[in-house]
Amino acid sequence: MKIVVFGGSGFIGQKLLEILVKRGHDIISVSRHGRPDSLTEKWADKITWVSSDILNDHEWQKYVKDADWIIDSVGILFENPKKNITYDRFIVQPVREITDFLKNNKSENRFLFISANKGPFIFRKYMEAKYLAEKITKRQNKNNLIVYPGLVFDSVKTSSIVITLPLRILTHIPLLNKVIIGYLPIKRVTLAKEISKIIDGGQSIYTKRR
Repeated sequence: MKIVVFGGSGFIGQKLLEILVKRGHDIISVSRHGRPDSLTEKWADKITWVSSDILNDHEWQKYVKDADWIIDSVGILFENPKKNITYDRFIVQPVREITDFLKNNKSENRFLFISANKGPFIFRKYMEAKYLAEKITKRQNKNNLIVYPGLVFDSVKTSSIVITLPLRILTHIPLLNKVIIGYLPIKRVTLAKEISKIIDGGQSIYTKRR
């Protein structure tokens, strides 16, 4: 299948590209800066890297038209308004641009949005942006899919290990592990494999909020 991944050069996107291309899919990554210089693995040579800013140009549109799946992995965990890095710009607006294009072109391809299951109070604004993006996703096409992972972590990103450590410790404490089940972190590779399974027609617990 032909799959377009928005935000493919990012933390979640890179692992998703790797898993999907190794499954034999034709993968196109769309991001502002294209292929990261640090990404030298052989699998990355099989990816079609497109440098396109979804909010400021239309280069990405020609790749979406005949894709079987479009996956939105664009996102940020923390805002920096001084640098124009906001939840609206990096979570809500990309979903709106993609779904509007699909609707206007009466496309029959499938769209998958990576949302979030739950978030502690400090991520209230983050979750509000995710909820809004979910509404936009569902409104455009009832066949669109949403996945609801917990916080994603991987050893390649130290900050993700630090942020999720308290929650991962609590999962080993009897009684408390049931209380925090909705906040359970997920390994980056696990999330990528779950999405790959969904793309291939399989079932996943992550397609429902827990």
